[in-house]
Amino acid sequence: IRLFALKRTAFTLAEVLITLAVIGIVAAMTIPNLVQSYQEKETVAKLKKFYSTLSQSYLFAVEKYGAPSQWDIPARHVGTTDEEGKAFFSTGGNLIKQRLFENMKVMNDCSDSRVLDKCYTSEVYYLNGQLNDEFTNTKGTQVVGILADGSVFTVLPHVGTGYDNRGSGALSKVFGLISIDTNGKNPPNTSGKDLFLFYLTDLGIVPAGTKAENNDNLPFEKTCSQSATYAAGAGCAAWVIYNENMDYLKCPDELSWSGKHKCSD
Repeated sequence: IRLFALKRTAFTLAEVLITLAVIGIVAAMTIPNLVQSYQEKETVAKLKKFYSTLSQSYLFAVEKYGAPSQWDIPARHVGTTDEEGKAFFSTGGNLIKQRLFENMKVMNDCSDSRVLDKCYTSEVYYLNGQLNDEFTNTKGTQVVGILADGSVFTVLPHVGTGYDNRGSGALSKVFGLISIDTNGKNPPNTSGKDLFLFYLTDLGIVPAGTKAENNDNLPFEKTCSQSATYAAGAGCAAWVIYNENMDYLKCPDELSWSGKHKCSD
């Protein structure tokens, strides 16, 4: 019986190394985009959930306590101070928090700004890298808490007597600002990326950057881009909620409420 030897073939070391190098290059090009896409979808989902839950909680509060204009909310500077006169407890912020978040599960409460660091970061930023003064420099006048999903909310009462004028229509009377950081204390802690703003009004919870023309002092087209000179990223909440994307991070100059709603449109 004649035996025939089977010829076996195999990849050379050079071929294996070239293949691995190609795979590495492709992975380096695609994985960051996939991760970013996943993170954006997660942010959109969390923001929409928060808006829905907060709006429901608002309805419960109005049914029980009346509209916010009936809550007699003190201005943001009213509260308790220490021996040096530094504010650490906001009367207005706590009133809003107690009523508005009464039906939401708050896992950790930092009503006292002296323990703020256990709930949140000490600094937040705008989309252009500038420090967000309104929330960073208002320790003692804001109330912070951690929700069950790990996101962090901040309550900041109105500035003046009775209410703030933040635009027209529903925003002509704003009784407080509510922010949500979708991934908690983790970076980037930046408006338009993981930090989003809402208004407390008599007509409901209104996301910043609303669609109606000229009714918001933080219009999407002027504030939701890295090149914005004023409050960059502060007017992105409504866009994310209604358009379910964060494409303003990719092609801000192409997007508008009256035009394209996606980079690919």
